[in-house]
Amino acid sequence: MSLTGALQASTSGLRTAQMQSEATSRNIANASTEGYVRKELPQVTTSGGLVQTGEARREVDASLNRMYRQHSSAMAREQAIYEAVGEYTATLGQPGDGLSPADRLTDLRSSMIALVNNPGSNAAQNGVASSAQEMVTSLNQSSDMLARVGGEVDMEIKYDVSDFNETLHKITSLNKQISDAPPGSLGAADLGDRMDVLVEKASKLIDMQVRRSTDGRATLYTAGGTPLVDGDQASYITYDQTAGTLFAGKTNITPDSTDARGFQNGSLAGLFAVKKDVLPRFQLQLDEMARGLVQGFESADASLAPGQAGLFTDAGAAFDPAKLEGLAGRIAVNAAVDPAQGGQLSRLRDGIGATTPGAAGDSTQVEAFVSMFDDPLSADPRTGLETSLSLRDYGSNMISAQEFEGTRAQERFAAARTAAETVNGTRQGIQGVNIDDEMQKLITIQQSYAANSKMMTAVMKMMDTLLEAV
Repeated sequence: MSLTGALQASTSGLRTAQMQSEATSRNIANASTEGYVRKELPQVTTSGGLVQTGEARREVDASLNRMYRQHSSAMAREQAIYEAVGEYTATLGQPGDGLSPADRLTDLRSSMIALVNNPGSNAAQNGVASSAQEMVTSLNQSSDMLARVGGEVDMEIKYDVSDFNETLHKITSLNKQISDAPPGSLGAADLGDRMDVLVEKASKLIDMQVRRSTDGRATLYTAGGTPLVDGDQASYITYDQTAGTLFAGKTNITPDSTDARGFQNGSLAGLFAVKKDVLPRFQLQLDEMARGLVQGFESADASLAPGQAGLFTDAGAAFDPAKLEGLAGRIAVNAAVDPAQGGQLSRLRDGIGATTPGAAGDSTQVEAFVSMFDDPLSADPRTGLETSLSLRDYGSNMISAQEFEGTRAQERFAAARTAAETVNGTRQGIQGVNIDDEMQKLITIQQSYAANSKMMTAVMKMMDTLLEAV
């Protein structure tokens, strides 16, 4: 090799070592940076015998990335369901705690039995009135809590839609930056890291299909195939709260909609499951319990005229089958038994329609009321509960079912989180930065740099000697 060739070789070696040192130093500096992927600048030899760096490589595993997106999307769905259901069931109470609607129903029946044993007792009558009011309060509060959770779910959907659209905008902007970046540069590789972070953020909101071009640009579709991002163009999503629908552009992507090309996972899918399935089912269960009380006491009350309300009313009115929805929030104790509103406690013994007090020792009507608790409720099958349950058993079964829904949601969330964390751990082992490995590599690069530097120094001395001899 000539001196000039040796000088060129050592110069190229120094330049290559410098660039590799920069890449390794960036790896070390970003070891704890979320979403950062280890970069590698391979050394290649040219046909002329010189060395240089090849295109920057991101140490990524596309399969693991896809698996992580899928598991984190499923986790986000289950988390949304668990948090919404958990918030409601935490205030609902549990069988046996004395606070749940089921326990209030048991208390009401017990007070009725006490009244059967002493129908003329003012204290026993007061006990029934008090238990009836506590029953009403429990149903009212449970229904109000469901409405509050429903409002929070709608708000969360709006927030998620806004976050998703903002993320889509960032992805389209990043697609353009990637197109303009020098191919194979460390800067272009860093843009790839940013793209992965944005895609994973979007996937936690909506389950997606992702296509990556060779230069790192992303094309996104819903799991059902609806386009979301193509180059620098995005189909932003909109939420119609009244209709309960979600659109990407003009395409319906509402989760679990039969005519939609949407998605099944992600926090938005979880929120829609709560909004369209869980909360309506819980509300129907409460409304059926309220119906059992209003309709049951009407049917068991021999003193009532047609269309007259019994002990429990729909905001003061008799039961109307066309107005079942929301009944648990409107159920109230009939003012006819409240002395503060001009009513008489004796009607709890004689019947709500009684115009004059009956015999103090007559428990016939109260016994009919007590028997009503064991009559079949014939609940709507959409409650998910047995239709043949009596009112007495319905309450405890309803509370157990709602508590089980919360427990099951928690278990599904824990399982999905474990799966996501397991895949991410494997992924980080491949894509993450190992400080020890990088430090060893940095030492090797420094040795290479020193060797090339010595070569350059030796060549320069030889050239100086030759020039002095001329």
